[in-house]
Amino acid sequence: MLNDDEILANLHDVRTRIDRAAAQRRHGSGDVRLLLATKTVPADRIAVVVTAGERLLGENRVQELAQKDEYLSALPCERHLIGHLQSNKVNQALRYVTCIQSLDRVELADRLQRRLDTLDTTVDVLLQVNTSGETSKFGVPPDEALTLARQTAKLDRLRIQGLMTIGLPASDADLIRPSYRRLREARDRIRDAQIDGVHMGTLSMGMSADLDIAIDEGSTMVRVGSGVFGARPRP
Repeated sequence: MLNDDEILANLHDVRTRIDRAAAQRRHGSGDVRLLLATKTVPADRIAVVVTAGERLLGENRVQELAQKDEYLSALPCERHLIGHLQSNKVNQALRYVTCIQSLDRVELADRLQRRLDTLDTTVDVLLQVNTSGETSKFGVPPDEALTLARQTAKLDRLRIQGLMTIGLPASDADLIRPSYRRLREARDRIRDAQIDGVHMGTLSMGMSADLDIAIDEGSTMVRVGSGVFGARPRP
């Protein structure tokens, strides 16, 4: 487990990488937001980065959102769900998050809509796209993202803000880059369709190892966990 100084040093290095990549980016413009991915990270370690000024956190599991809520709800932070959401976890997830980055099917969108109708509120969502083609990953294929956007746009409780993907896990930039380029191209197709109520301002892509490539391809939000908090403990 890293101490406070080590976490803050890592955070500074990641911020420097983001700034450098954003200054050199070829696609798009604007700031790149940093989301701290906090899977398996204890709440007191998360508090270190929030105290340092970071405000955006992402959890993979609803169970961890619940476990850390008592501590984190008292801190000035925004929490997103970045992992796969099962339909039977919808009620619980909506207690804790302002954005669900992993909307990948119409059935889930319908379930969210029904629950949000009951609560009389709304939630931001990103549509998850499987741009690497790996069968182990969730998300719609890039050529189905426009259809999902059209279907989800009919549900007034869901505010579509953009797209999310998980890049190909590889060490070769030439292998990684196409998966991020495909998300940008899917974003462009949806944006060009001019669907009422659909916004494409967020491209959530890029993690600790490849955020530079993702930013170069147009990412507006990178999700960094181990690059700040250190390697996750093995199960």
